[in-house]
Amino acid sequence: MAERRTYSVVLEMENANFIDWGEVSVGLNALAREIASVSEAGLAKPTVIISHAGRSSDGDELRSSFEAEAPRLGQVADLVFAACADGRYYDLKNNGVLFTEADIVVFVDSDSVPEPGWLSGLLTPFKQPETVCVNGYTYLLHDDFFSRTFALLWFFPLAEGDKRFAAKRALNANNNAFRRTWIASHPFPPHNGFKVSCTLTMHELWREGHKIVNTDARAYHYSPRGWRFFFWRALVTGRDADRKFVELHAPGRVQRIVKSFTRWGTMSWRTLRRVVNLAPQTGMPAWQIPFAAIVGLAFYTLAFLGHFSLAAGLVRDEPEIVPDYVVHS
Repeated sequence: MAERRTYSVVLEMENANFIDWGEVSVGLNALAREIASVSEAGLAKPTVIISHAGRSSDGDELRSSFEAEAPRLGQVADLVFAACADGRYYDLKNNGVLFTEADIVVFVDSDSVPEPGWLSGLLTPFKQPETVCVNGYTYLLHDDFFSRTFALLWFFPLAEGDKRFAAKRALNANNNAFRRTWIASHPFPPHNGFKVSCTLTMHELWREGHKIVNTDARAYHYSPRGWRFFFWRALVTGRDADRKFVELHAPGRVQRIVKSFTRWGTMSWRTLRRVVNLAPQTGMPAWQIPFAAIVGLAFYTLAFLGHFSLAAGLVRDEPEIVPDYVVHS
């Protein structure tokens, strides 16, 4: 790796509100391991910007938690705690970019755990001067029926045996890197959607003629938990699908309503196909496969209801925020 290249890591702390510190610390210690590895290869000590949704006064408490849970991280990197009061997911990422002047900005989430070689995998493609964005490989961790089912129907590819889906994976806001000059001038756009801004950023890259480099920089994401989250996330997935359709195609209301039905059919068929063909890759017993299919179809039926209700104007388009009943479920 070229020694003159510098990088910073932006770690958003919104998702850390929904999992325990025992899990967060696994990711922090993995991040420290990855930074140490590339530092041994010649890269300068980076800055890790912890962008959080609290107040500036929360920085000291967060620093104490980091020192207790992942003491090595503060040794291999300079830690900066950047408050963005009440910031949503993409607000925190944009906020973190403001605190670095490094050549490359790496994004990772507080509930993601990098695998060995992850950081090198994200940084190496930037040896090519034309590289603007590198997209890593995120998959859902799974160890029971519910998490295996989520892994099959989620928008991340499986860890193994999912090459077709992995080859065309979308931009992962929780596992990617940009040249700072580009992402600083093209921040994730503000939007009411829950996970819409990364799609808009991906299309902005394409419009400018930039190729997104997909690399095997692997990290796993903790599986969503609880039926309350399942219900809420399905409805949000549908509403976000309508928002993306509006942003990218500017359709009329009738087209949006029609799209909600066609997407319901497409995603239901995709779910059945993936569950039947790929369930063995997750270690799911054969007798659970029909139940996983039912859960998957239920998810995208709820998504259809969310999609249709927004497309038809039955609900208002308001900023998506994880409600308390989900956080504490």
